[in-house]
Amino acid sequence: MKSIDSPEFSRNYGFWSEAEQQALLSSRVAIAGVGGVGFQVGTKLARMGVGSFSIADPEEFEPQNANRVPGATTATYGRSKAEVFREQVREINPAAVVHVYRDGVTMDNVGEFLEGAALVFDESETTHPEIGTTIARHARELGIPDVLVVNVGFAAQVTSFHPRSRWTFERFMGLPPNASLEEIAASKVDYSRFLPYIPAYSDLRGLVAMTTDAPDGSSVSLPSIAPGVDLASAIGTTQAFLHLTAGVSNRRRRPIWAPRLAYLDAYSFRGRILRAGRMTHLRHVVVAALRDRLGRNPQGSYTHADIARRRAGDV
Repeated sequence: MKSIDSPEFSRNYGFWSEAEQQALLSSRVAIAGVGGVGFQVGTKLARMGVGSFSIADPEEFEPQNANRVPGATTATYGRSKAEVFREQVREINPAAVVHVYRDGVTMDNVGEFLEGAALVFDESETTHPEIGTTIARHARELGIPDVLVVNVGFAAQVTSFHPRSRWTFERFMGLPPNASLEEIAASKVDYSRFLPYIPAYSDLRGLVAMTTDAPDGSSVSLPSIAPGVDLASAIGTTQAFLHLTAGVSNRRRRPIWAPRLAYLDAYSFRGRILRAGRMTHLRHVVVAALRDRLGRNPQGSYTHADIARRRAGDV
């Protein structure tokens, strides 16, 4: 069992106190989804001292995860993401408690998944908003923060949903507030709310691909790159630190709560706290569109045609 005297934490005390370290050691964190940001958030928290986790992910690692997830290697392809996560955390801390939910988060297990957690990270797929809604509604019932951190290109953004705030997960995502989970499942996330910050250097064709169906009716996943995921895990775990040590008096700033959102961009060396909303999203989109029209933005390859061509090449 780790303690505040464990040598692994000796260098932490240059930046936080023993009382804050004890708060981390005593905390349990729930993470829904460890196929990207969630994996790095969890392993960083384990290195910071958190020793108890609930991890839900029904998927297995595939080659397309290797561009950003340390746990995705040729040796782990085809293996449960959650099980690989547990192994890596226990390599950091053999005494760590890691409860794994191989079925993901469901209505049947969400109560057990969140039991005893001090906060939850929702890293579930935006293509299944009913999962995030299930997590958010139960987090509100339990009175714990629901943290949402997302990578956007070379940047990342983070916010948290206070259990007593009118700014709920559903409102942030543009989902009907009192709808059933079946109705939520049939809805689509409003990206103009979900992504208030769009980098000025963006190729907006990628945004179009994310927000529209392909000619065959399929949808695409959010694109991601390693620098953005690294940054997302850094700001996500920093917010987790503020949440988990909130009961320790040490002149810390408050966490970021919705409707406010913080972003950092490693490409432009910029960071700000914004208010979420369509106007914020539109302002950033207009800047990116003007830069693109002037020929200043680099081009990606994430149109529906690009994705279909690459898939055809894999056959």
